[in-house]
Amino acid sequence: MVYYGVMSKGCHRCRQRKVKACSIPCLICPGCLRCEKAKTKCPGFRNLTDVMFRDESERIIRKARKLEGDNQIEQPRPPIMQESLLEFAASLVSACAYRVLSQPVNEIGVQFFFSNYSCYEPPLSEAYHVWLTNAYREAPANHALRAAIEAAGMAGISNTFYAPEVASRSKEKYGQALAATKQALCDPAEAVADTTLITVILLGLFEFITLENWDHYDSWAAHMEGAITLLQLRGQGQFNYERGGQLFMQIRSQILYACMQRDTAAPQAFHQICYDFKTSAMGERRKTIAPVPLGDTCFRLLELRGAIKRGDITDPETIRDAAIAINRDLETWRATVPSSWRYTVIDVGDAPTCTYFEGKSHVYSNPWTAQVWNNWRTLRILVNQIILENCNVLDSADGSSALSLIRRLSTEICISAPNFMEAPRKNVVPIDVNPSLISFRRFLWTHVAAICRGTGAIKPLQ
Repeated sequence: MVYYGVMSKGCHRCRQRKVKACSIPCLICPGCLRCEKAKTKCPGFRNLTDVMFRDESERIIRKARKLEGDNQIEQPRPPIMQESLLEFAASLVSACAYRVLSQPVNEIGVQFFFSNYSCYEPPLSEAYHVWLTNAYREAPANHALRAAIEAAGMAGISNTFYAPEVASRSKEKYGQALAATKQALCDPAEAVADTTLITVILLGLFEFITLENWDHYDSWAAHMEGAITLLQLRGQGQFNYERGGQLFMQIRSQILYACMQRDTAAPQAFHQICYDFKTSAMGERRKTIAPVPLGDTCFRLLELRGAIKRGDITDPETIRDAAIAINRDLETWRATVPSSWRYTVIDVGDAPTCTYFEGKSHVYSNPWTAQVWNNWRTLRILVNQIILENCNVLDSADGSSALSLIRRLSTEICISAPNFMEAPRKNVVPIDVNPSLISFRRFLWTHVAAICRGTGAIKPLQ
């Protein structure tokens, strides 16, 4: 990849007119001030990360081959020299690109973070995004939040553009964030601050981005255990304002995934925290606009899986009956979902090949709604896996029904995938920007294991 230096931050119209940019799309201002003054609809901004780094390999190879062809009659070279010319040309371009690098890579990482990891969609809000942006701006240079945002952004760049040197820098920042977080936890006031909790959330995000296989998920799980302790320290007061509840909702699902991965029941302290949220004013308001939370059902499933793993329950019939009861409650949840949360299935059979799974698409009101539905599907897959494993005969009615349901729900999760490949803020989508893969990676992370385990594609994780 070749770095092209600082690019114009203007909108499409300003760049065509070759006038100086007067707005930065990744910050608070959603549009161009020049367009606003001209009373013209702003066509939007391009994604700078897509044009800052470009793959010039083919152009360099063509140029080298042309030079080789021009000089072949007068000064033929053996194949080894030709290969050396190509390598030299590639290294020369890389060295030149490094010398002209004028913007620090950590700043590019910050831009990447706010372009791909921060959104206005529920359960978050524009006010939350503005707060996080300002928190980064106002934090001291050695603050844990700054280091965590820069580490996560650079890790995302290293994955998207395959930049090992950026990955190395991201790990350095991650280490700085860890050290700064430990220092913050020694201060009673800093330990309960919103910036400390979001830092822990982002450290878990970094672990997810850099997770190579499930054998290395212990660091991520450790961050989740630390988050439970922070939630306890913050107490009931964290649910008295909107941002406190939004931070809790972000970390809650990650904690439940960590417990599910290890087949352990959720800690009692976390039960109490979830109960405090549910009975808070914010939790009561959410009951009027959202479906019944799946948290209680998830706790029951975790307790059942934990009891099976510990050997507390060994009778197949008892295990199957408990799983069937949970499955029945999950089916009831679907029947009681408000109409505003339901989705539509459309046939897109005329779409290009490999665009949609089985030629179908789900239409949800927003990505959060799609995520909730996939959480529900994942829980049912795991429950029916337990039913299937504890049937006396595979061809029995319960076993056949469980296997059929697992396959259908797995298909529905795959069909929903395109809903997680959009840019996180639809009102500021840049021109000619590639769909963001960040939310899609999160989708894969939380659901593929359930799909594979439920269908028998891979062995359950031990």
